[in-house]
Amino acid sequence: MPSKPIFTEVDGQRLKLTNLEKVLYSTKSFSKAEIISYALEVAPYMLPYVKGRPLTLIRFPDGIGGKTFYTKNKPSWTPDWVPTSYLPWDEENEYLLALEKPHLVWLANLAALEIHTMNSTINHILQPNQFVIDLDPPDDEDFKIVKNIAFTLKDFLENLGYHPFAKLSGGKGIHLVIPIIPKYDYDTMSKSVKGMMKDFISKNPKTTLAVHKKKRSDKILLDIYRNYPGNTTIAPYSLRGKEGAPISMPLTWKEIEIIETAKAFDLNDALKYLKKNGDAWDGFYQKATPLHDQEIQISTGENLEVYDSKRDFAKTTEPASKEKDTRFDTSKVNNKFVIHIHHASRLHYDLRLGEDNVLKSWAIPKGLPLEKGVKRLAIQTEDHPAKYIDFEGEIPKDEYGGGQMWVFETGDIEWIKKGKSKYKFRLKGKQLDAEFSLYRIKDGEWMIQRSDDANLEILKHGIKPMLCDASKGLPAQSSKYFFEIKWDGIRVLFYKQKDKVKLISRSGRDIIDQFPEFQDGKFLRVQNAIIDCELVCLDDSGKPVFSDVISRMHRIGKASIQNASKSKPAYMYAFDCLYLDGKKMTSFPLTRRREWLEAIFRTGDKTRLSDIFEDGQQIFDAAQTMGLEGIMAKQKDGKYFAGNRSEVWKKIKFRQTFEAHIIGFTKGKGDRANIFGALHLANPAGDGWKYLGKVGTGFDQKKMAEIWQQINVLETISKPIQESVDEEKRTTWVIPQFLCEVEFASFASTGTLREPVFLKMWNKD
Repeated sequence: MPSKPIFTEVDGQRLKLTNLEKVLYSTKSFSKAEIISYALEVAPYMLPYVKGRPLTLIRFPDGIGGKTFYTKNKPSWTPDWVPTSYLPWDEENEYLLALEKPHLVWLANLAALEIHTMNSTINHILQPNQFVIDLDPPDDEDFKIVKNIAFTLKDFLENLGYHPFAKLSGGKGIHLVIPIIPKYDYDTMSKSVKGMMKDFISKNPKTTLAVHKKKRSDKILLDIYRNYPGNTTIAPYSLRGKEGAPISMPLTWKEIEIIETAKAFDLNDALKYLKKNGDAWDGFYQKATPLHDQEIQISTGENLEVYDSKRDFAKTTEPASKEKDTRFDTSKVNNKFVIHIHHASRLHYDLRLGEDNVLKSWAIPKGLPLEKGVKRLAIQTEDHPAKYIDFEGEIPKDEYGGGQMWVFETGDIEWIKKGKSKYKFRLKGKQLDAEFSLYRIKDGEWMIQRSDDANLEILKHGIKPMLCDASKGLPAQSSKYFFEIKWDGIRVLFYKQKDKVKLISRSGRDIIDQFPEFQDGKFLRVQNAIIDCELVCLDDSGKPVFSDVISRMHRIGKASIQNASKSKPAYMYAFDCLYLDGKKMTSFPLTRRREWLEAIFRTGDKTRLSDIFEDGQQIFDAAQTMGLEGIMAKQKDGKYFAGNRSEVWKKIKFRQTFEAHIIGFTKGKGDRANIFGALHLANPAGDGWKYLGKVGTGFDQKKMAEIWQQINVLETISKPIQESVDEEKRTTWVIPQFLCEVEFASFASTGTLREPVFLKMWNKD
């Protein structure tokens, strides 16, 4: 016998709830009371996506497996406080709407487990503000294949300028939902989507538009037939009328990548996720774009409707086109250009050309080409106001284009040819001086081609790393510095030129073959770059092991190198950006170089950014406690003096150390009789060598044996110095092939090192 109804209040609205104990999902014993509780908790997340949209319901009053009711028209017992509306194309049915939390709870009490929505809201019912692509696989399809198609389709849509969002269907597939500006009728939108999908299918034969299963065979249906007036799709966060209470669950693309089934979330899982992570689609409507194949008729600074419609100027610091500023003459933007680096959902470049008092804009995913004849895809976006010419800043995450925006290059345009679908021009900026052709290949898609070659000398011939000064303590004005750990490894410059990479040591040798961990270069998001970094091997506690990385550098043979990369893996700690897609960065302050490094560099298992700290004393104390070598202090506004030693970088070690060349060794005595006794040290001075003394401590037997194996085979030479030395008759002089680092107390009056202690040694090549 059914229990008596109960009355409750939700946000000030009195509701009657019935049959709360009835089990609607038998396999998990979810009762109607739990369904209503879910509606209460999910409402803040679900309402933005159903609010104002005419609803179609599937009701299960007797639970899953019982009789179902497919409902467009409102039930006769609908209370007056539940909103409804008629549609222009369907005047026979009065559709329910959900605007507030009590409306969702009332629907849950109806056992309306499935809530389906249209692509337009009642206020703009003839102009959809989204379209849907439902990936509907065959019954036995591997979900991994569905995900692969989803990601391929995501890239395809993004290249057309869209921002696709993904959700699990709660059944077999994945839904892609794409926000658009509500300026087009359903016919225009559906034709645009169908044309896109035909193009996609031509390149992805695993997909089809054929609805009938006999015709689609084993292909995945791209169900675009929900994009017509009156057609609906299961709403985000709606339950599904299937055993297990699966949810049509919005997720980030990273989360989609690891999910193993479209039914991965039930109502409990969904609520746990939302409490921990919030709404994965936050900012959905701020990502709305025009249809890619519809011309945007904007030609003057007085008509930037699309630009303004995409942005909430109470949130973003971008300039609004409607702002009046008598001090700013919009015509001054004509014949000017700006290239932005835009670190949005995907790092890309924006080219903006000043014409007719606005900035005509294109997104170029791979940046402007550097070589003559090379072509790059350019996606036309909405025109931007003239004041965008010098805009920099962080666009809020939930806004359209959310992410950091920097000016990469700016200057003058020399027009060679102008047309409706083709431009030819020369860009003359601070570093850039190049000629390009920009022409449309189809609606929304353009190609940009370089007409002359860039100066690529820096990529071909390289750049020398900057050296640092030594300091005994922290700098006096520490607020002007960043501080980093001094990594005890190999200093290298990493070069990337499209698919070619080099790893150049301080001696100028390319050691990329010795470090296969970094050969694909995919950890850089750009086509061309030079970054400054340190290669380090670490022990189990995370401390650098210098001897391990040195041994890696001198491995030969593919098998030996592969084995070493597993037994002694190397880690790249990147700390500076010296060159980026045609722009030399050395004259920029460290703050800007660091920002762009963080934008282009992907951290991973073996690739890491060297962390920067503001509190020098704190990191100094922590590094000393950990037994590390020291720290670096770098002036925030300091330039990069390639190949020179500069005080803008200071090396602060916990012990006084010195680097010197090994020019000879003494014959050993006692337990060292079969090896050496001490190492003679010197450094170049003018045309000769300055003797620094000898070091005979700091080794254990194992280390001495390793050193002996390397120095014993060196070519012997005549005495290279003028000074008389101890044990000269017991000394063998060798070519200065190796450098070593020693710790010492001070310099003696003779210029030799007092109390030197050996720390480490490496081949200078």
